[in-house]
Amino acid sequence: MNNNKIFGALISCSKGAMSVGRIKDFIDKLSLMGYNYLELQIDTEYKIAGEKFFGYLNGAYTKDEIKEIDLYAKSKGIELSPCIQTLGHLGRLLSIPAYSNLRDTSDVLLIDEPKTYELIEKMIKSIAESFSSEYINLGVDEAFGVGLGRYLKLHGFTDRYEILLRHVAKVVEIAKKYGLKPKMWSDMFSHLASKKDENGVAIIDKSVRDKVPEGLALCNWNYGYREDTVWDAEFKSHKEFNREIWFYGGSWTWWGYAPFNHYSIKAMNNAMQRAKANDIDKIVITLWADSGHECSYFSALPALYTMRQNYLGNFDEENIKKGFYNTFGVEYDDFMLLDLPNKNKYNENYEKLDCTSRNILFNDCFAGKLDPMIEKALPIPFGEYADKLFAAGKRAGEYAYIFDYLAKLCKVCEIKASLGIKTRKAYQSGDKKLLAELYVEYLETARRMKEFVDSFRVYFLKDYKTEITLKYHEVMLSGLTERVKYCAERLKKYLSGEAEEISELKEELYDDYGSWNAIWGWEF
Repeated sequence: MNNNKIFGALISCSKGAMSVGRIKDFIDKLSLMGYNYLELQIDTEYKIAGEKFFGYLNGAYTKDEIKEIDLYAKSKGIELSPCIQTLGHLGRLLSIPAYSNLRDTSDVLLIDEPKTYELIEKMIKSIAESFSSEYINLGVDEAFGVGLGRYLKLHGFTDRYEILLRHVAKVVEIAKKYGLKPKMWSDMFSHLASKKDENGVAIIDKSVRDKVPEGLALCNWNYGYREDTVWDAEFKSHKEFNREIWFYGGSWTWWGYAPFNHYSIKAMNNAMQRAKANDIDKIVITLWADSGHECSYFSALPALYTMRQNYLGNFDEENIKKGFYNTFGVEYDDFMLLDLPNKNKYNENYEKLDCTSRNILFNDCFAGKLDPMIEKALPIPFGEYADKLFAAGKRAGEYAYIFDYLAKLCKVCEIKASLGIKTRKAYQSGDKKLLAELYVEYLETARRMKEFVDSFRVYFLKDYKTEITLKYHEVMLSGLTERVKYCAERLKKYLSGEAEEISELKEELYDDYGSWNAIWGWEF
């Protein structure tokens, strides 16, 4: 397949490995849509002989499991290929004492350290023995601190292009030793550049481009909407490396619980058409999990189907909807309802990456940092959204569980969106009658949150390999639920006179705290 056109997907298992059975199910869907490639992003989610802490307690795949998936993918006409990390994004591994001597910064490996390359060779050897594909994505993306941590202390300041290229050359040599065709994310070349052209595309000096190892493909990635001229300039910049170019787009599954199918379709149709016009015939649609698999990969099926159809030249909306139904047995429009939790008057046509529902879920009822921004977006008909999702879920067959947990998220947001706002106003105006009414709403919110957590748990245990990575969600979501209960308890004590005040509700909130799209919820 290496000499043929590739249209594939990447699924991230770096924050929770999908079960072997569910990956097979996903492969079935890709095959039905005409995809011929699946990249499994596993970072440290695979076992290595002699490295007992590599993949430790995170549901890592064994060689036999990878081989089983690989064989199944082949039977469906799909090439299974690995995506690992050999420089950055290794914070979890480097936090383990056994690997602390390999640390430059908190998540970047120490370049020029012999033991670093001993580990990388073990990684690549294990990968070569597990996957039948010749391709390997070596990662190397977003290693922003490279050369600025322990490396700086040991060697002094060194040209960062120099150390990056030296590292890449060593890793590529190891990959070739095991008969693999390496590729890497290209963003670090842009990140280290000091100049940009009129389109905002990094200008990379020829002396740098010429040092990129022969036989190393570059993966140009971007997941947002951009003008044609910007895409063309970026593809032109990559072609100047005189290396094979892959384009990686995205179907947004990594920002909150709901997908962004509408946005992804618009942004990636534009991107892929420009890739096609620039003769780039290896295209991969990524499905990441930055927030820990809060969003189901299967919720992105409409975007994945539409992107494939658009790339083939089919833009007939009705034809696409009919084809989707014939392929999956679920109405296209029903599936697109999964975007609803992030719809508001500022995002009526889904043109923005607006993570409304997650921000409401995480926004504290008393501290309320996001209350000013949420209030501007209100009213949001979350009750109607929930009703539509529940109704569509009854028609969704095997995908009903996705509709269920997103409908129950909307039921939470139906009350919680304005709960803190109303509480603060009532408290500051001394309206204890309204506070007493709101106390009941706090209890109802906690009840709905438990229902959401229970439904989310059903989804997670259905799709992922073990319960190990569920614990992070259990702690977060159960903590949020307990916080709402505690706010109710404090409100009750205030109303009874047992507590003189609620300190958070005395604070003035500011509406320029920041865009809620830049806030992930962890610090609320």
